[in-house]
Amino acid sequence: MQVGGGGPVQFLMAELGFNVTNIDLNLNNPGVAYQKRYQCTYEVSPSFRNTSYKTFLDESNKAKAQYLKTAIKNMIKQSIPYKWWSAKRYIEKHEQWRRVNKLATTRTGHIKWLKGNLCNLPEVADNTFDAVVSLSAIEHIPSEDLKTAFKEIKRVVKPNACWAVTTSGTEKSETWFHEPSQGNCFSSNDIGDTFGAIPKGEQNPIEILQKYRNNSYLKENLAKFYFKSGRYGMPWGKWDPKYIPVGIFK
Repeated sequence: MQVGGGGPVQFLMAELGFNVTNIDLNLNNPGVAYQKRYQCTYEVSPSFRNTSYKTFLDESNKAKAQYLKTAIKNMIKQSIPYKWWSAKRYIEKHEQWRRVNKLATTRTGHIKWLKGNLCNLPEVADNTFDAVVSLSAIEHIPSEDLKTAFKEIKRVVKPNACWAVTTSGTEKSETWFHEPSQGNCFSSNDIGDTFGAIPKGEQNPIEILQKYRNNSYLKENLAKFYFKSGRYGMPWGKWDPKYIPVGIFK
């Protein structure tokens, strides 16, 4: 089970042979490449309801689409010849990666996209999934709904399921809300209380944030979409990290 949109981990897991169900509120029909490569299917959960964060994402996408260059690119990408050419290129690239990594004989897993809300998944049976993976998604669940979401996730995964989660942490003593990215930045205490996580090592959060801010590689390779909007984790591409990436494994 993956929590979180179009993130790359689901495709890596499928290449390694795992079947993946991706549950997120911001999913749409998968592209031709995903359909051909992973037999990727798409379903909207009957219980799905829109949320304020979904509206935030929709508004961000509309803002990006207003750029003429972006609009032209989107028109090209929607053409049938481009879709099939892109799918062919995608498959060839991944086949090469599999050969290099000696995975040529490993079956490719299937992916299912399920548009749904983590706080309410009545269509998913108890103990369905062997593991849960989430990259930078949990922090966008409203604080008042977080316990409900975790209860629902625990219901649909098996008792001894593996958890691999990344979220946003803070060096501050209390959890706070980062307005541009619409995400919570969890304090050490709240990470422990909410996730049941125990810090590994004696690293000081203030020192970690400072190292993050001084990381020239991350600064120089900041994704281009950050420069197009003030509605993300690094508004308008200005390198000024406010929170700490946190990894949680169980």
